[in-house]
Amino acid sequence: MKTRLPFALDWTVFLTLLALPVIHFCVSNVALSLAFKNGVTVVWPTAGIYLAAVLVLGYRIWPAILLSELLINSSLIYQNTVVSVSISIIDLLDPLLVSAGIHYFIRQYYFLNRAQDVFKFIGVIMACPLLSTTLATTVLCLNGIASWTAYGETWWLWWTSIVISMLLVTPSLLTWSKRSRLLRQSRRFWIIEFTLLLFLTAVITKVAFSGEYSVEYMLIPLLAWSAFRFEHREVTLLIVIISGIAIWGTAQGFGSFVRPSTHESLVLLQSFVGVIALSTLLLSAVIHENRQAALELQQANEELEQRVDERTLELKNALQELQQTQFQMIQSEKMSSLGQLVAGVAHEINNPVNFIHGNISHLHEYTQNLLQMLQLYQQRHPSNDPEIQALAEEIDLEFLIEDLQKMLASMKMGTDRIRSIVLSLRNFSRMDEAEFKAVDIHEGIESTLLILQHRLKDKPECPAIDVKRYYGSLPQVECYPGQLNQVLMNILVNAIDALDEVNAKRTYQQIKENPSQITIRTAVKDVQWIEIAVADNGAGMTQQVKNRIFDPFFTTKPVGKGTGMGMAISYQIITEKHRGKLECLSTLGKGTEFIIQLPICII
Repeated sequence: MKTRLPFALDWTVFLTLLALPVIHFCVSNVALSLAFKNGVTVVWPTAGIYLAAVLVLGYRIWPAILLSELLINSSLIYQNTVVSVSISIIDLLDPLLVSAGIHYFIRQYYFLNRAQDVFKFIGVIMACPLLSTTLATTVLCLNGIASWTAYGETWWLWWTSIVISMLLVTPSLLTWSKRSRLLRQSRRFWIIEFTLLLFLTAVITKVAFSGEYSVEYMLIPLLAWSAFRFEHREVTLLIVIISGIAIWGTAQGFGSFVRPSTHESLVLLQSFVGVIALSTLLLSAVIHENRQAALELQQANEELEQRVDERTLELKNALQELQQTQFQMIQSEKMSSLGQLVAGVAHEINNPVNFIHGNISHLHEYTQNLLQMLQLYQQRHPSNDPEIQALAEEIDLEFLIEDLQKMLASMKMGTDRIRSIVLSLRNFSRMDEAEFKAVDIHEGIESTLLILQHRLKDKPECPAIDVKRYYGSLPQVECYPGQLNQVLMNILVNAIDALDEVNAKRTYQQIKENPSQITIRTAVKDVQWIEIAVADNGAGMTQQVKNRIFDPFFTTKPVGKGTGMGMAISYQIITEKHRGKLECLSTLGKGTEFIIQLPICII
């Protein structure tokens, strides 16, 4: 059974346990070699390293920090065990308290993206070490390492070293531990520019802190350059480089901050380094906020443009649908008006025709009776009256008797034909039937052909269009008869138009030798579907035209001869109203075929 330690000892903590003492040893040797007085050094980068470690890895690494402090303090700095343990515990408080303050006031460990967070960070690192500084100074004075008369100086050096360390080291470590999300446009140009910036910074810093020239102010434009052109990691690296060269030069006695005491020189230098670090971090944060705002504004503009495009497309589609609906309403109104007109004409014609047709039989009977009576008079009372003979010859009595019977037969045939036409018109209009019902499909086809008879018959310029019918045995089909007739009308009109277009380029003899044909086939597909096929031997369609044949407002006819809505409405009637299928098959130069498939019963 595994025993859990009081802290999470994973690989991160284990590596930190190994790395921190090594880092602390190296840094402490450098710091102690620069200046060490009353148990305090002005330069103490370890505090910034500890804070960065806690912010990135969490509070769980506190054992690594404590162990590192105990090892270095007891072996390198303080010989007194009590002082070493006390100072180690006090040094542990700084990263923990500052980290807690950052999480409380900033609510995230990375604080360099906003100027207000940078200000909060400065406030936290200045306030939190007050307790540890006071405790550490008191411990040093109690154990005789520092004198009570120098309490204030010792306190100030300890606090300054912690604040400056956290201000310089922590931001640099944080930025280099965090993956950047900004993309550079040209990496080669970025490397060249940053190399040039590093070179100028190193040269000016070296001149300012290794000679007699006070050119520290020339570093400000370089830091501003880094803040405007680069990210946080490059900016903080530049600050660390400047600070390192400045501390080394001042400790060697060079630069404008040199004073009789190394401690005084470094304390004065720390104020300069702290000011330029704070100013640069604030400038970098403000620029980052501007960049982020510009990026968000660009994204908002792109989203707005996308929404505008989407809304424009929606409005365009809505306008197209509105136009399509308008045309459908117009077409439906036209068909409704046509149906009402046809129904009205059929009704008005039907009454007198029925009257005439019903009386023709009586007229024929009465005429036969009169002729029999005339023949009987001629047989029983022959007359040689010259006046009667003259009238009989004048009116050609024998021809009149013979032609009168033929005339009555023709009149009866004509009224039968008119009654058939009236019935076909009524079947086409369907105004006297329910909107949805089971009907005979063949009646609708024949009624439509009768309506179009004037375009199918023989004309002086071209022979008649031959209509071939191959009707199968269809059951009654549930449908909207009027709308289905409208579909048949549209398809047949298109077929006739296609044939007329071809015939316009041929002579009468050529048309006669290769006549125009429309073939209508009906069949039962299976127990649930029937099929109606209407084919012509016209010019056919290209693939592009066939792909768009059912699109609203698409037409190949000249302006004024087509709206482009006939086949679109037909497709909607078949697919949506009847839940059927409408397909177009066409080969250029060989004709076109429309296939309608309808369910026998719509459930």
